[in-house]
Amino acid sequence: MQTYFANNSCNPIADQSEGKCGIGSYVQYAIDVSGDADVRAGLAFAEKNNIRLVIRNTGHDYLGRSTGYGALALWTHHLAEIGPLTKDYKSTNYNGPALKVQAGVRVGDVYDYLEKQGYMAIGGECPTVGLAGGYIFAGGHAPTTSKLGLAADKILEIEGILANGESFTAAPDENQEIYWFLSGSGSAGTIAYIKSVTFKIFEDFPVSGTILTFPYAGVISDTEFWSLIDTWHNLTPNITDAGGYAYAFYQKGYFQIWPLFVPELSKAQSAALIQPFVDKLNGLKVKHPSLIYNLTSYTYPTFNQAYKALFPALGAGTLQWSSRLIPRNIITQQPATVSKAFKAIFDDGATMVEVIMNPNLEVAKPLNNSVLPAWRTSIIDLVVGKPYNDSAPFQENADARTYITQHWTSALEQLAPASQGGGTYMNEADADDPNWQESFYGANYPRQLAIKRKYDPTGVWYAKTAVGSEYWAEDAEQRLCPVSPSSAPQVARSME
Repeated sequence: MQTYFANNSCNPIADQSEGKCGIGSYVQYAIDVSGDADVRAGLAFAEKNNIRLVIRNTGHDYLGRSTGYGALALWTHHLAEIGPLTKDYKSTNYNGPALKVQAGVRVGDVYDYLEKQGYMAIGGECPTVGLAGGYIFAGGHAPTTSKLGLAADKILEIEGILANGESFTAAPDENQEIYWFLSGSGSAGTIAYIKSVTFKIFEDFPVSGTILTFPYAGVISDTEFWSLIDTWHNLTPNITDAGGYAYAFYQKGYFQIWPLFVPELSKAQSAALIQPFVDKLNGLKVKHPSLIYNLTSYTYPTFNQAYKALFPALGAGTLQWSSRLIPRNIITQQPATVSKAFKAIFDDGATMVEVIMNPNLEVAKPLNNSVLPAWRTSIIDLVVGKPYNDSAPFQENADARTYITQHWTSALEQLAPASQGGGTYMNEADADDPNWQESFYGANYPRQLAIKRKYDPTGVWYAKTAVGSEYWAEDAEQRLCPVSPSSAPQVARSME
């Protein structure tokens, strides 16, 4: 969980001189779910005792959706069954290979399982991500996003339990409203508990990868560096058009592309995608002989081998984030504006990560889902953050969050406004974004809210910035209470 939402009051690193140690915002109790009966028991208990209920899946959570003050959690971590793998799954919309997984299955385990069978799937970059939780239902980007689309685009079937305890199966041709809502609307615990997901899988393929690292502190000027970044941004459409995916990391005095990940191209073809960037580096090296960069390229016979080699483990919860999906036309038609905005945020102390990808409709081929429309035209997901300081007073970190919202989130929304196709991937978002409905859901939100109100009229399921969460707010004692509009449920949920 993102550290800000964790149990700071018992933080073993922070100053405890005042002797305060309480449960904080952690859930009070959790049900280790092993079957449907556990879920129904939790629903009934929460309803009878007027208690807040949350879904606690597995993996990581940057928005604080998997916890809540005074709450009871349905913990799905041990629902870890993978399979069956069906090579000839048949439906009215799709015939081909598919895999079913339970709610607690992690991405890395799916990759390992499928590689042995000669297949791969769309999953996250971190092996501990819970594939069948908030990842897939919020869209879910992956190293193959420019080639195959988002994880939500491949959902074939969803099994779960509604707030009233009723079981359901949702598919493009069955319970279509529920299927549409869940396939892109974010947290599973918005209208239902999810116990399993079946999704398309693909025959395995080779992958090429390129890594470029570039320390530049004290070697080139600021102007030369940002001119180099203009060249990099100019190459991003070619990368995504080739089915490629890349991370670019910005740190003071250091820039790296790690990795450029391109399915079904040779390492020479992969390296050629960034050759103009390398050429510009070589030109700078003539002017600045002390300039050093490292460029390496690789080829791997399977997706999983490439994934394990090219995506190093990253800590979750160490940074406080904001992000923005930036459309292709802004990158290509307004390069000076883009560089100016990026530079301003970077110079203001942000750690910046670009994810280069484009799950356009042609490659994604979604069946019928509620994925944020901004995904389809974006080619850069820019993520900016400040480190979370565990040893600092809590208020210092809270102030950093406020600064991010007021300065960086605002700047990113000005750079890529919703009116020009901008949006935000909710799983990597600023949880305090005041424009979250527009940023996270876009034009889909009115329909999403109507479905939420239909299937969960009393507000059993709540998560921060989830559909319908504007009907609720935490009071001074952190109880979840109803707020305007007046049609919101007139109850307060707490643990007495």
